[in-house]
Amino acid sequence: MNSGQTVTSTWRNALRYLPFVALAVSALVALWQSYRAHRTVRETHPPAELNLPKTVPHVSIIVPVRNEEATIDVCVASLLRQDYPDFDVTLIDDGSSDATPHLLAAWVRRDQRVQVHRVDQLPDGWAGKSHALHTGVTLTCGEWLLFTDADTCHAPQTLRLMVGHALGQQDDLLSTRMTLMTLSGPFMPLFMSITEILLAHRMTPAEVRNPASSCAFAFGQYILLRRAAYLATGGYAAANMHMTSIEDLALAIHFKQHRQRIELVNGRGLITNRQWTTWKSFRQGWERGTYGELIRSHIPLVSLPGGLAFIAYGLLPPAVLLHALYAGKVRRFSTLLAGIVLLAQIDAKRCFDREYDLAFPWSLGASVGWVTCGILLLDVGRLMLTGRGANWKGRQLVLFPGVSSVV
Repeated sequence: MNSGQTVTSTWRNALRYLPFVALAVSALVALWQSYRAHRTVRETHPPAELNLPKTVPHVSIIVPVRNEEATIDVCVASLLRQDYPDFDVTLIDDGSSDATPHLLAAWVRRDQRVQVHRVDQLPDGWAGKSHALHTGVTLTCGEWLLFTDADTCHAPQTLRLMVGHALGQQDDLLSTRMTLMTLSGPFMPLFMSITEILLAHRMTPAEVRNPASSCAFAFGQYILLRRAAYLATGGYAAANMHMTSIEDLALAIHFKQHRQRIELVNGRGLITNRQWTTWKSFRQGWERGTYGELIRSHIPLVSLPGGLAFIAYGLLPPAVLLHALYAGKVRRFSTLLAGIVLLAQIDAKRCFDREYDLAFPWSLGASVGWVTCGILLLDVGRLMLTGRGANWKGRQLVLFPGVSSVV
């Protein structure tokens, strides 16, 4: 056998064992995901029911709004029903072109606690939501600030519980995890928990609370923070914060870097959120966040190998099991590994599906969720390579090494 034949034989043997190696790695990843998912759910506690002081701090609620005619009335009505005694609501109209401005004007006439400020032109060097939130900070005077989204609905006790918890725990930033979402269509129930699993990879609530840990996270649907802490860190006015398209994560990391105390609590029963009701809005929302996170992490092109890895992770286990079932060729160890991967994927997804009140059959679609995630990640890579950027609410976000602009 000559050297060429030896090399060919070596490659052939390596390729023969590649599926087995991929299954073994997938099994380790899936078991780790299952462990992290259970730990995340276990560590996510509801806000403690603590007594408020006699003189409560004034809270300024800031809601960035852009073309939210379908949801804004429900949101504002729920905010004004809060049983907390001292707050106001500032609505930042970020250039809405639908009926939103008329709806906002009606709320100003209806309740003196509401004010509206319209941003007609986004300044150069700013992302829309970051600018809207910072504008709201400059227009208000509350000792505490609440950043919340226009597609949320708040139970009456939410602000009282959250402020009481933040004061009792001496938090500088308090956010909610596992907000009950309205999951419309087939994509959100299949995919939402996959996002939660990916987040559990990077942090758990206990790690976020730990001052010694660099782990930080916040969910943009509900971020309660001390004004003094926001101003001390520079908030979105800091030079590296203007352009962030993942304003919630960026703010949490920014606070943690400045040694501010961050905490996540369970928002179930307190806040509901309606978003991504169509495939288009789902894809754009997911790609916007992923696009911004990859740029922030300085690893933009990881989306290409990452997307392929997610697709393989979703397809390989069921493919091996189906091959064993229909071809009658059962390689016991490979089949066992495939079964372990599939069961662990389902278990991890089920952890979060229960939090969203999803029936068990949705958890069986874990593999489909991972494949969908991979396809979307590849599409993010396409947006980066072509320089097209991610689209969100009519604005084109283009962020590539050396280039930063919002159109």
